[in-house]
Amino acid sequence: MLKRKLEKQKANLECEERKRLALPGQGATSELFGQPLWQQFFNIEAKLNDSLDQMIHHLPPNVNCTYNPLVYASQLHCDYLRRYLGGPKKLIFVGMNPGPNGMCQTGIPFGNVRTVKVLMQLNEIVGKPPIEHPKRPVLGLDCPTEEPSGVRLWELFLQLAGNMETFSKQCFVHNFCPLAFFDEAGKNLTPSELKGPYRKEVGKYCLEALDEELFLLKPLVVVAVGNYVRDILKGSNYCKSASVSVLLLPHPSPRSVNNTNWPEKAKAFLEEHKLLPFMKNEA
Repeated sequence: MLKRKLEKQKANLECEERKRLALPGQGATSELFGQPLWQQFFNIEAKLNDSLDQMIHHLPPNVNCTYNPLVYASQLHCDYLRRYLGGPKKLIFVGMNPGPNGMCQTGIPFGNVRTVKVLMQLNEIVGKPPIEHPKRPVLGLDCPTEEPSGVRLWELFLQLAGNMETFSKQCFVHNFCPLAFFDEAGKNLTPSELKGPYRKEVGKYCLEALDEELFLLKPLVVVAVGNYVRDILKGSNYCKSASVSVLLLPHPSPRSVNNTNWPEKAKAFLEEHKLLPFMKNEA
């Protein structure tokens, strides 16, 4: 069911894109010149969704339901790609997976509602996952609860860059896994908390897709947001290149140990590794 729904949404998006005027600097979409880079990126995500959809009946016992915002929030997610993924990037930040009040609501990595509506100027209708946990309602851009990690990450990044247009010239934020996992009580489970062979299979499919995405975007620097992603990137073929730097930025979650002053630590990290010029489009 999810596969058919995704294919229909993809077809609608491609039709819409052919009718849409191109954004400044992105060029027109036409059969003559092929698909724009953002569409190629989304095609990789769609292929990953197809693989993950085949595993829906093999969830580990501690997972009650999964959300895939790339499917039910595809319009908003594709607006993010269309507007801010116009070409290759020099610096990419890779997070873990959707947060309940961030990407689960908006379809955008670390996408707390205020950042998406006000700073990114994106506004689309968000649907519902096939199975919605009563304690984890999807309200889209009407969600009243902000994602603390998203607030911390995006507000710091855009404060340093000046605005989203400047930041996105050379930088991009992405998530390793598009799925959110909830147990019977509605507790958010990270990919590292999954049990059995399902965890390994999810990691395998997501890493294969991430490598395709990295080869497409050709970043010079890949920043893992959190230890889980840092460990995952050790298996990345793209990141094994001597010309690619892989760095670790502590996760912005307030639940992380000794993380009360994350913005100050993150700014110091970005300065130490000379990443600010990328964020300010000065590199």
